[in-house]
Amino acid sequence: MTVVLAYDLGASSGRLTAQKFDGEKLSLSEVHRFKNEPIQLGKHYYWDYPAILKNMSEGLNKVENNAASLGIDTWGVDIGLLNTKGKLISNPFSYRDTHTVPFVQELEKTISHKELFKRTGNEISPINTLFQLLMIQEHHPWFLEEAKEILLMPNLFVHALSNEIVNEKTIASTTQLLNIQSTQWDENLIHSIFNRTLPLSPIENPHQIIGELSSLPSIKIALVPGHDTACALSALPIEAEDAIFISLGTWGVIGMEIKEPVLTMEAFNGGFTNERTSEGDIRFQKNATGFWMMQQLRKEWRQLGMTIDFNDEREVFHKAKPFQSLIQPEDASFFNPSSMSKAIQAYCQNTNQPIPNTVGEFIRCVSESMAMHYANVINQIEELSNRSCSTIYIGGGGAQNEIICQLIANATGKKVVTGPAEASSLGNGVSQLRALGEISSLEQGRQLIKQSFTTKEYEPQQITTWQEMRLHYAHINKEVS
Repeated sequence: MTVVLAYDLGASSGRLTAQKFDGEKLSLSEVHRFKNEPIQLGKHYYWDYPAILKNMSEGLNKVENNAASLGIDTWGVDIGLLNTKGKLISNPFSYRDTHTVPFVQELEKTISHKELFKRTGNEISPINTLFQLLMIQEHHPWFLEEAKEILLMPNLFVHALSNEIVNEKTIASTTQLLNIQSTQWDENLIHSIFNRTLPLSPIENPHQIIGELSSLPSIKIALVPGHDTACALSALPIEAEDAIFISLGTWGVIGMEIKEPVLTMEAFNGGFTNERTSEGDIRFQKNATGFWMMQQLRKEWRQLGMTIDFNDEREVFHKAKPFQSLIQPEDASFFNPSSMSKAIQAYCQNTNQPIPNTVGEFIRCVSESMAMHYANVINQIEELSNRSCSTIYIGGGGAQNEIICQLIANATGKKVVTGPAEASSLGNGVSQLRALGEISSLEQGRQLIKQSFTTKEYEPQQITTWQEMRLHYAHINKEVS
């Protein structure tokens, strides 16, 4: 029996799981879970690094000593800067902070967005590490002067627990600083933009043991796919080469596994990105809003004294009128508003639609709009990759949301296969098993997941109605259906 520990840190919660492999099947149990949200200090949003570390330590204190290894995956793009003593210079900024936005257009004076896309394969987005570092150079230059190492978030936590210094390739591919061809830091690009080198820590491939846990030396540290989406993808029981995947949590990452990057102007104009899979192939994908809007609405409802669980949401969803109000989830007004409900109401008012007021109307509005938008993204992926798909695989916490999974099947007209819900954690664990020599390949890991966990299938319903509503949605939001 081999036990591995997986820390999967998302943009709304963190969880530690223990996974047991008996040679034939894998089982998962949750050891520790905690909330993780950006905190506002002054005018800026940060990650509460001390609180995260405290929670991670609490989780490890609950662990039995028979674990073989530990791996860590997180969300993308955010970074920590370490000084010469290995100490964090500042709490890491959160990608939810809009202070990077001005630097997107400012960079055009140095390099065109099209050229930047061709060199890195990444969508031009203010959340990317590149723009965070430009902001730091402009407003906090002493951070870079003091910095000896720059680590992506999963590797920052690896360092905190083991003192190891390394950046993992899948998480590095979210930065817009990785050369799409060499898969190493693009030093020429970096120097042309920053007029200096940056102390970005070296990049390594996943599926390897790199050290040991400082507090429990008997537990090895495994370098797993650092990006939670890369972990989730490697745990989905995908069999068809042309399958679409959706990693659905706070973000909804929609994409397809391909061998070579798509660097066309159509992909650039469509806001698509090319990131690395756990095997070094390409995740051709688009980052979309996931349950962020619902999470913010639930927070508002709790502040009003309304405790609403998923069963309540499902009941009021079915009572609300279908297709009453539709929004574009990617509209900038929904990125981090002071009130999500008011932002949605303002959008509906500005587009001459009925204004949602009840919980059911809000859930209908957000859920149907997400499904519509995801269907449009999937159409674009098929066109740009020149491959059509018949099946969509959904992993992550969203795989448990029966409402949104059925709506995605309806909107796309495709079969949806969901599960496992803890895909990122399981992908993390399977990578550790590879590092330990227990299994040997991605395919063997996916087969192990398939025979160990159940999936659920959704067939499309009301196809004609949804086709009509997608045209209506495209008209409202000026999207190309």
